[in-house]
Amino acid sequence: TPTFLNERQLDKLFGIIHRNFYLLPDAEATCEANPEGVGDAKLKLLKREGINRMSLGVQSFNDGHLKYLGRNHDALLALETFKRIRKAGFDNVNVDVMFSFPGQTMGDLQRDISQVIQLNSEHVSLYSLMIEKNSRFHAKNIELQDDVLQVQQYHFVCDALGEAGIQQYEVSNFAVPGKASKHNLNYWQSGRYIGLGVGAHSYIGNRRSWNIPRLIPYISSLQESKSPQEDFEEIGPFDEFKEFVLFGLRMNEGVDLPKAGDRFGCSFDAARSKKIDSLIEEGFLIQDHGCLLATAQGRLVLDEICSQII
Repeated sequence: TPTFLNERQLDKLFGIIHRNFYLLPDAEATCEANPEGVGDAKLKLLKREGINRMSLGVQSFNDGHLKYLGRNHDALLALETFKRIRKAGFDNVNVDVMFSFPGQTMGDLQRDISQVIQLNSEHVSLYSLMIEKNSRFHAKNIELQDDVLQVQQYHFVCDALGEAGIQQYEVSNFAVPGKASKHNLNYWQSGRYIGLGVGAHSYIGNRRSWNIPRLIPYISSLQESKSPQEDFEEIGPFDEFKEFVLFGLRMNEGVDLPKAGDRFGCSFDAARSKKIDSLIEEGFLIQDHGCLLATAQGRLVLDEICSQII
């Protein structure tokens, strides 16, 4: 999270960026932030350096849940920080929200989403709790909510945000018209990108690479004038075609298979085409004027659908 840095460090970071890159006039420049790490001086600096979109990690407006999730802020600070971001002149703000974690009732989620809607943010990203190996949740053998409640909560959020004019455009992302994240869309539409820093990924040409994920070895590599790149892989046309289709299924507009085929010079073989037809018959996918889309039912099991197609 960049706002963990102080003003002096951020100023130095932006100096490095501006000395090495040209920023297009219409570039969308987003900065991730947590409520406890953003003061007026820091926001002023970010604005001055060209940041025009903020992404705030709110997660919940329930103090008990925030403590359970290990967050370092409370609901009041989250609200105050959002107001501070607006006051600093940012008119494009994303709010991160979590759902379906242990202890969160439907009533809790309804209150959280109601508060999110009242903020009038331009974008909302929705996340469920993931139990990562070696995390404190994994160590405590935390069990996630049952599938039925997860489905109910997910559908509630989609409906509530949609009714408020914050339309879903991807499985976990919602935006008012014209404010879909360009950064995210670039990933999902098989765009290229440069990743800088510890563990960062890059996709340039047909090569995807990633940096050393551990801080001390990363720094040591740079001090020894060595590349911090840990490894890379070459992405062939058919692999890129498959990724494009799978990411496309995450988005509301789906994926135009004929255009994708023309772009990458590939198409699915008979076996995969047959599997897609089967998923359409089962109600998980639909095909409309050449576009393949996931249904509401399909979005709930999208990872499984993608694994079957692959």
